[in-house]
Amino acid sequence: NCGQCFELKFVDQEHSDGNWGGSAPELVGKRMVVQVTNIGYDVTGDHTFDLQIPGAGQGAFDHGCAAQFQGHPSTDFDCDNRYGGCNSKEGCGRLPEELRAGCEWRYDWFHWLQADGKTNNPYVDFRRVKCPEQLTSISGSVPMDDDELPTVDLDSSPPHPAGSGPPRPVPGRS
Repeated sequence: NCGQCFELKFVDQEHSDGNWGGSAPELVGKRMVVQVTNIGYDVTGDHTFDLQIPGAGQGAFDHGCAAQFQGHPSTDFDCDNRYGGCNSKEGCGRLPEELRAGCEWRYDWFHWLQADGKTNNPYVDFRRVKCPEQLTSISGSVPMDDDELPTVDLDSSPPHPAGSGPPRPVPGRS
């Protein structure tokens, strides 16, 4: 799936093994388009999307950020919490200036850990879509069948119909 893009729509569903995750009410119905950039063999589950968000935990691979942003120890990039990352927006201040807005987005738009522990591993409906230029200009990757897929205008298009794909958890790092 490397290079393919998917539209994610966050849905109102909790994990069946306890009230520890899902989507905060403010996240339900929001949509985003993501591009697959790696396989993520350390992530398990069917149809999972491991969103790479600054300050959200580095997981098993904790050397890349410190190598790219020299002068910052690896622990600055996840507030000493490799699986889950910074537990508050204030922790974003430990990251390099270039990454702080992305880290803060996690709290402002994504509503991380709000509403009694939500958002944590939210469920999504998803569908494959044409990769927007905003992503392909960064990644340099355009799937060969991209022109055959629907284009998404997140500012004006309605969400895709319910039931067009089963909700699946998005693995977080908690």
